[in-house]
Amino acid sequence: MTPETNLPSRGQMHNRTRLGGLLGGALAIFFLAGTSGCEVTNPGPVQDEFLADQASHAPLVNGSARRLAQSIKNLAYDGALISREIFPSGQIGAHGHNVVTQGGFVEDDSNEFNGRWNFTQQARFIAEDALRRFIDDGVLPASEHNSSPLIARANVLAGYASRVLGEHWCHAVMDGGPVEPGSAYFERAEARFTSGIEVAQNAGNNTLRLAAIAGRAQVRMWLGNWSGAASDAAQVPDDFVFASEMDGDPAGARNRIWFATADLPYRTFSLYQTWHREYYLETGDPRVPSTVDPTKEFSTGSLSGFGQVPFIIQQKYPAGDVDIRLASGWEMRLVEAEALLNQGQWQQAMDLINAVRTRNVSDSTDEALQPWTAGSLEEAWRYLKRERRIELWMEGRAWGDMRRWEDTGTPGAIDWPDYESVSPLFSSNPRSRCLSIPTAERNANTNVPSDIDTSPLWAAPGSLPGQG
Repeated sequence: MTPETNLPSRGQMHNRTRLGGLLGGALAIFFLAGTSGCEVTNPGPVQDEFLADQASHAPLVNGSARRLAQSIKNLAYDGALISREIFPSGQIGAHGHNVVTQGGFVEDDSNEFNGRWNFTQQARFIAEDALRRFIDDGVLPASEHNSSPLIARANVLAGYASRVLGEHWCHAVMDGGPVEPGSAYFERAEARFTSGIEVAQNAGNNTLRLAAIAGRAQVRMWLGNWSGAASDAAQVPDDFVFASEMDGDPAGARNRIWFATADLPYRTFSLYQTWHREYYLETGDPRVPSTVDPTKEFSTGSLSGFGQVPFIIQQKYPAGDVDIRLASGWEMRLVEAEALLNQGQWQQAMDLINAVRTRNVSDSTDEALQPWTAGSLEEAWRYLKRERRIELWMEGRAWGDMRRWEDTGTPGAIDWPDYESVSPLFSSNPRSRCLSIPTAERNANTNVPSDIDTSPLWAAPGSLPGQG
């Protein structure tokens, strides 16, 4: 790969490594008539025995990629709202959120999030079921079990789906089983990534191998295995990017963050009052670009307790087919930095943090961003948290990071915008730390008590998360 100096955002991101490829439905397998100039048809769900046919193997795995993309496009938007990477406009209809969710609290029976659960669980299940068919049922010859790119890719997809589940849901439930600690998702992901690394290596597929290594570094962070996370991260080059493919299809995996503010006709969130907007005006950091349009003064809707919200437009995702990253080499440098901070080696950590930062050239000055200067371990933690919130902006990672940092009691504050002074909406409800098991799962799964308390909250309304 060619080294890059800036985040592959805006129109560039869709040129990077993608997950999707040819996308199939979750349970309806797409068959290809050929490879050039031929139409893709969707005959609907197929009989089980046809899945043994070689033509169905890749579409089966692609169905997992499709569901994961549909999950990511929504959760990246939801998480951006709750972690205050964006500001709600008050829109409660299409591409908006209900009032209490805008304030940061997700109700247990919120229909908004049932679909997210379904998409992400289906992404995990389809990939794992494909592995069962390919290996346990002998659909693929035994000679290919440890070297098939298809098996490697299914492992990678299953791993990322489990990682997304663990970062967003408080507790784990899998395949009709009982309620487990949320860490079960990360343990499952680690096993899938480990298998994916070996098979991709044997298959000679370096992209999948690096994607699996990066994914394992991410989940080892959550599991507290910092030596393992750092060792994995160190193997991923700076310029590596692995992304979930957005296809621009209104009925499929269109980038929802873009569409929610594309004025077609929605303007359902803004960067008004966000820390990221003020930071961009101050530094021109190209990782958090935003702008205004004098012909579009206000967002859609009216925010409770405030009124019309000035429309400030994100520019990280300028089109519906711009992909959303799942992992990158620059993120891996921050994983290594966080591992060093956990050992108290803050000066070395700052070298890595500033390597991530100063590779970027300011949109305002056309010069490299200035490095951060820390004088203590606590200050270094603050810059680590800041860089993750910049580097991974609107990629569905910040909400989970805040919970992870609170659970481990790390020092150093995060850059938390004061929405409470704008509207009482943000102080009138508790704030959700993660998503609860949806009502539909409780009703269908007898192993999940209907009255289980699965939705932990921050300590108090308006409290600052992610700070030890």
